[in-house]
Amino acid sequence: MATMTVGKPSPEEIRSQLERILGHRDFEASVRLRDLLRYVVEETLAGRGHRLKGYTIATEVFGRGKDFDANLDPIVRIQAGRLRRALERYYLVGGGDDPVLISVPKGGYVASFARNDRSAPTPAPSVFETVPTLPLGVSVAVMPLKQIPPSAESRSFGEGLTEDLCHELDRYQDLVVIPFRGTALPADGGKDGEPSRMLGARFLLEGSVRRSGGEVKVSVRLIDGAEGHRQVWAQGYRRPLSPSSLIGIQEEVARSVATAVGGEYGAISQRLAKKARKVPPANLGTYEAVLCFYDYERSLNPELGAQCLAALQAAVRREPDYGPCWSALSTMMRNAYILDLKGFEDPRGRMAEYAQRGARLASRSQMARGVLAHSHFVLGEREAFLREMETALALNPGSPFWVGAAGYLLILADEGERGRPLLERAIAMNPCHPGWFHHALYVHHHVRGDYERAHQETLKVGFDVAHWGPLLRAAVLGPLGRAAEARSAVSELLDLVPDFESRARDLASRPILSDAVVDALLDGLRKAGMRVEDG
Repeated sequence: MATMTVGKPSPEEIRSQLERILGHRDFEASVRLRDLLRYVVEETLAGRGHRLKGYTIATEVFGRGKDFDANLDPIVRIQAGRLRRALERYYLVGGGDDPVLISVPKGGYVASFARNDRSAPTPAPSVFETVPTLPLGVSVAVMPLKQIPPSAESRSFGEGLTEDLCHELDRYQDLVVIPFRGTALPADGGKDGEPSRMLGARFLLEGSVRRSGGEVKVSVRLIDGAEGHRQVWAQGYRRPLSPSSLIGIQEEVARSVATAVGGEYGAISQRLAKKARKVPPANLGTYEAVLCFYDYERSLNPELGAQCLAALQAAVRREPDYGPCWSALSTMMRNAYILDLKGFEDPRGRMAEYAQRGARLASRSQMARGVLAHSHFVLGEREAFLREMETALALNPGSPFWVGAAGYLLILADEGERGRPLLERAIAMNPCHPGWFHHALYVHHHVRGDYERAHQETLKVGFDVAHWGPLLRAAVLGPLGRAAEARSAVSELLDLVPDFESRARDLASRPILSDAVVDALLDGLRKAGMRVEDG
């Protein structure tokens, strides 16, 4: 629990906190949020809170003319809502231990100040001390959206959407997001490749906004500036528009674009991972090693896993303070333990050690916190798993992979009513989701006795993950009465793990945090003809 001085914070303390917030990456990406926050804080401190009205803010902060009409131009209401959410996120993931709380309560624009008398939302400070993560990754510049045709309404919508795009992309910590400030490029946009060189970005995100009647159409495309200004992704969004739906549309489109572009299996990751496959593991850069890991995570291919492990081990020797590589190595150790792979010394213990190290070095990384949650899961630490997974989801609620991973693990913890909606939403969000997500849906149906639907989920995986493919097939084909197919799956399982029958409970429980789920699988294996021991 943080211990604070009694009484209200002084103006000096408030201004110090203001600069602390403005220096955070969430606010560095948005000039408008910075200007609005500084204005309402200074006006409140000066005793001029009565002047903080929509008209005053529009004209003095956002440069609107004297004819400003809030009914026609909702910029102040939109930006104030965005500021409130940004402050909430800041205190959740970046400023939980800060001494002063700054907020802008709903119903007005006057700032509120208080001392922070509550704990930070992260456990065990000795483990989760904030250590700067190295600025590795790939850069993407977010360009201003063109208004077609130009209008005040389109400009307001486009500016808000551009800022939301910066914020949503910034949630993916592999990306270095460069917001365009409006002064660096020539009026004609420059020649092919010139914008990315001038802004220092590998990728450019650009597009347009068209408003017609009660509808808005947003077109966005991703450009690879390193390869002849080549378009590598594009998407259009058409939505009905009303003053009350502006913010919702901006947030929904921004989240969708950020996921498609910046996610673990987004356009940037897939493009760079494809190129990284052609490079020997020892020659991969640190960020490329993480991309190799994402590539492996999708299929759990053993050959790719060996290359990934070599690349990650070389990366942590070069950059021992880069948390994501340790988190990726923890996942490799976890998979070695769950899949009972040979040649790994104490994979369970190393999984836990590397997960802790990754989270310590990158405590605000969704990947690091999600990997730590999975480590607690495998260790049987249910409460720690649930706490860490909630923290990971809060860092980026729109990430299809981690939304899916949370749902996957909840189902394997026999909390299917909570987990299934998350997993199904993640699958719907990302057509390129990992095939092994369907293993959890298999479990969800299996424990409820819906064996036919469980069997259908095994067909959607598309590949076998070591002995788990024939194990799951045998456990469902037996109860379905498909004896010949069940015997074939049992034979395949025993070819892979000859002593499986004597080790069944141990091996089946490694990726599952529920005795009831393990019991259901073992019962299915018995019905398939296996002599499964209870010990």
